[in-house]
Amino acid sequence: MEAVILHGGQGTRLRPLTHTGPKQLIKVAGKPVSQWVLEQIRDTGIRDVIIVLGDNAPTRVVEYYGDGSKFGVRITYVYQGKARGLADAVYKVKDVVSDKFLVYLGDNLVPYDLSKFSSFKGSASILLAKVNNPNRFGVAVIKDGRVVKLIEKPKEQISDLALVGVYGFTREIFDVIESLKPSWRGELEITDAIQGLIDRGREVNYEIIQGWWKDTGTPKDILEANAFLLDRYAESRIEGVVENSTVDGRVIIEKGAVIKNSVVRGPTYIGRDTKIINSYIGPFTSIGDQSEITDSEIEYSVILDGVKIRGVTLMDSLIGNNSTVEKGGRWQKLIIGENSSVIL
Repeated sequence: MEAVILHGGQGTRLRPLTHTGPKQLIKVAGKPVSQWVLEQIRDTGIRDVIIVLGDNAPTRVVEYYGDGSKFGVRITYVYQGKARGLADAVYKVKDVVSDKFLVYLGDNLVPYDLSKFSSFKGSASILLAKVNNPNRFGVAVIKDGRVVKLIEKPKEQISDLALVGVYGFTREIFDVIESLKPSWRGELEITDAIQGLIDRGREVNYEIIQGWWKDTGTPKDILEANAFLLDRYAESRIEGVVENSTVDGRVIIEKGAVIKNSVVRGPTYIGRDTKIINSYIGPFTSIGDQSEITDSEIEYSVILDGVKIRGVTLMDSLIGNNSTVEKGGRWQKLIIGENSSVIL
């Protein structure tokens, strides 16, 4: 069984962070979102992975994941090009998958035992979860224990059961996709494809999952995912240097990092070769590789790679790669894209 990770989309709700790169490579709790997906797939026992690339800096994805060997998998890349919908992205793998395959949206995080998909019955299997805002998702209508209808981002509430972005398919899905017409959004919808299976009398299995899952489509979602993953997976691991500092709780400090005259409270992640000097790093914060935090306070935030922050207090903030923020003030919900310089 192969697993397909969909790595396309424009990430419009995450701009300016996605002007220069794919949303799936934004790091949460020290790893890109799609790496959490890839490792979840690998830990299930699936070794053959197909990554479907969009047109937003696809070379960055290939450079990061390579042939997959450093992650314990074998990766094949398929180019979707211009985004024409999830069903179109799935159709692109027609020539590289076998009879059954798994599809996982690369910007979603769904803690679930994926091994169950290896033995699903019927023509498809979907995961659902109850949501308060179904107009943001594809939704499914269940009647008498059967999936009877699916609609993408409904304008009226017909169900509160959202598709969470993990699917199992047989090759029958390709026949349906070939007959699809674009939706009102101008895309080939995966909900229409699954509906096509239902209309043909095919069985579509489902499971309603409980607990946390996340579509990391907005800055708020990124921060919540970071907090959840730190709370669930952070450990006490210090491989860097700590000088005249206090480190409390579950804190990961990677090799080459230096913590000097500072306080770090977990759960928190500090990346490789990062310097924290005369600063306070509070819980649920991730700081990427090769960053420098000086005379600052940061809490419940995601700071990406190569960032320089000087003399600033930040909360609920998301700072893009290789950006600089300096010169004072206390800020909440500050969102800055890559390669930016901001004097507050």
